[in-house]
Amino acid sequence: MNVARQNPAPHSPLRQKPAGFLRRASRYIRYRLITPMLRAKHPAEYSARAVLVGVVCGLMPIIGQSTIVLAVWLVGRRFNWGFNVVVAALWTFISNPLTTAPMFYGFYVTGQVMMGHWDDLSGFDRFVSLSRDLVNENLGLWDQIKMISRLLFLDWAVAMWVGFIPWGVLCGWLGYRWSLKVINAYRNLREKRMERRRNQLASEALKA
Repeated sequence: MNVARQNPAPHSPLRQKPAGFLRRASRYIRYRLITPMLRAKHPAEYSARAVLVGVVCGLMPIIGQSTIVLAVWLVGRRFNWGFNVVVAALWTFISNPLTTAPMFYGFYVTGQVMMGHWDDLSGFDRFVSLSRDLVNENLGLWDQIKMISRLLFLDWAVAMWVGFIPWGVLCGWLGYRWSLKVINAYRNLREKRMERRRNQLASEALKA
């Protein structure tokens, strides 16, 4: 029996894949989302509002979230509610090919619950019914297109948008509170480091 094949060595590529993926994901989050937020020159609330808008728009079950961010920014400026539009646009990338499918499905199930559709939370029964109708010989191509369009853009879309609302509010609020805390902590730490550096230079100057 080939023991090496069943139990990969600690340093084999099979054991390094999860760590490598987590490392890449961590670097992506750090350099793509967190670093621009921390380096922004605006007040902490200004950048925190950007995270709020970016998270909410990024969770929307729609294509073109960055365009929605720009529209919100233009409207917000009229009401003296500005935010860093670049940071907000970057935070829409929480919706990506790896996260879109589970997020949208979570919205759908949540929407089904909120609308009282307890009999078919997963949508599987609706899918089976649609499949049976599509194989009906008396159903023309145009009727099939209309049926699929209704399922995607009316039945499922309504449930997804309804389910998106509580998740958008919750995640947006959490994003705002978290980013505000992180930005203030980062700036306080940076100020303390600068203060220590100034004291050190002053002490060295006195000794000279």
